[in-house]
Amino acid sequence: MNFKELGINDTYIDTLSKQKITTPTPVQEKSIPLILQGKHLMVQSKTGTGKTLAFTLPIVEKLKGIKNEALILVPTRELAKQVQEVVESLGNDFKSIPIYGGVSINNQIEYLKKGVQIICGTPGRIIDLYKRRVLDFSNIRFVVLDEADRLWDMGFSPDIKYILNQIKTNYQFLLFSATLDPDIRDLVKKHSKNDFKFLNLSRDDLTVGSTRQYYYLIDRFEQKFNSFLQVLRKEKPKFSLIFTNTKRTASWLAQKLNSMNNDFRVGLISGDLSQFKREKILSEFKDRKVNMLIATDVAARGLDIDNITHVFNYDVPKFPENYVHRIGRTSRMNKKGVAITICLKDEYEYLCHIEGFIDKELKKKTLYRQEQKQLRFPFY
Repeated sequence: MNFKELGINDTYIDTLSKQKITTPTPVQEKSIPLILQGKHLMVQSKTGTGKTLAFTLPIVEKLKGIKNEALILVPTRELAKQVQEVVESLGNDFKSIPIYGGVSINNQIEYLKKGVQIICGTPGRIIDLYKRRVLDFSNIRFVVLDEADRLWDMGFSPDIKYILNQIKTNYQFLLFSATLDPDIRDLVKKHSKNDFKFLNLSRDDLTVGSTRQYYYLIDRFEQKFNSFLQVLRKEKPKFSLIFTNTKRTASWLAQKLNSMNNDFRVGLISGDLSQFKREKILSEFKDRKVNMLIATDVAARGLDIDNITHVFNYDVPKFPENYVHRIGRTSRMNKKGVAITICLKDEYEYLCHIEGFIDKELKKKTLYRQEQKQLRFPFY
């Protein structure tokens, strides 16, 4: 199956070909024809499967060029920017804008006044602009909820419902989510008049099947950091994401690694950072100027970065769902990756809960006794 057979015109096929995108992913193959047919969709699909192109490509195919045709709601600023980048990569026959808080609202107002076809934004700023009567919903033809489960996790459910209730047009409703709770399903039923197609493209595996998953069991907390250094020495990760459970641990770990003479260029993503600093670090990570990024679950929500070779759980996540979300950051787009968890003996219960949740036993690895001495960088 190719994009031509899905109903995409030659102009966009040529544009995709220049980006070395020639074969649709399963979520694109299933979704694009239905969207082109005008169907409402509820799609369950893992992060990193090409879902952004699955809805942006058919939407730009169907644009009429009128003001505010498509509204894409996302949970984070980073995801808004990432969706915008995909939209912009498809050409300049239409105008689009990412909208989120933490930056000047005046610039966004000026841009909206000029007229755009596609708006991708976070719920809070979208509502702000709507109440200021800058953002008009009277021409909306497409509404997309991207990463709906994250929108719910972050408490945006009331905002989403408010926005949808303000839109009176007969729009096409598209929802993409890694998981679907009853409230999300009810929302789709209500705003599609219970006339929608449900695509479940994540039924086969709750985790990323091509991700190799290991854990190291550590006796005492005092051994944890040194053990982690030993794991890094073994793995020699090229491009990695490290998760901690708290901002305090993330900050401490970043300072600790940066203070050593090592070959890792360490960055930190924290909710305490300004939007400018946050975007700067993410840009450096994408450009490989930073090759090791430390983050908490909250700070990492919405990150969409390819070619991450390793995900490390410096702390065992207390909730199994967070484990699935973390390791989904590697093995994206059919690439192979590694997920490694550092587990203290008194945290082993949480690891067992994770194994039960994903219905898979994680492979235990062991550090050699002679390596238990303090290690120093560089490793290579």
